[in-house]
Amino acid sequence: MPSIRRASVLAGIAMGVLGLATSPAAAAQNRTLTLDASDPLAAKALQICYDVHQLSSWPHYNNDCRISYTPSSYQTAPGPEHQVGDRVLNYASTTVTHTLAWSDTVTSSDSFEVSSSVKSAIWGVAEAAVTAKYTKTWTRSSTVSQTNSLPVPACNVAWFGRAAEMGTATGDLRLDFEAGTKIRSGTKKLYRHVVINNSTFSAPTGRNDLIIARSRAMTPQERTACAS
Repeated sequence: MPSIRRASVLAGIAMGVLGLATSPAAAAQNRTLTLDASDPLAAKALQICYDVHQLSSWPHYNNDCRISYTPSSYQTAPGPEHQVGDRVLNYASTTVTHTLAWSDTVTSSDSFEVSSSVKSAIWGVAEAAVTAKYTKTWTRSSTVSQTNSLPVPACNVAWFGRAAEMGTATGDLRLDFEAGTKIRSGTKKLYRHVVINNSTFSAPTGRNDLIIARSRAMTPQERTACAS
């Protein structure tokens, strides 16, 4: 009997330890919130993470937040074509070739509407992760200046169109707090981790841009001084 009683006591202690390890309070200390990048709460979580990190150096402030990015895909493709430089009108009766100088700036885009400081933080993390995994180097803003010959047919309007190559990465942003942090309004739940799925970043690669000479016939209003 004494041996049986001792075994029962040990089993009870073991169950108590297991129950403590999986208690709601303990689970809450590592609660993860999963969001899609399209969810407005994702932008709020990023701002909270940034603010917490800025406060982490304050005395007696016991929290910090780190951002990491895991890209799952990367691809390049021409961006939207847009006009660069001026339009040239040819009022002569034959094709005339113009020398046209132009400059064009293409910037980056991402899934989030956040402050410029937060955007810089997440872009730094995303660029480092994409470069490490795909050996690609992004430029958040790329300016190209060129001078090209533009043939303009008689009684036509011509211009250059440019489609800059864009590199686009998609993956998961992860926010890791050192302490449980309130993310959702109207709830007392605290989260240690936030995972933002489908986080997309797109930036010019600075290579393989398409420069296309475009032209169209003049409108009746434009043709008033045309030779033909």
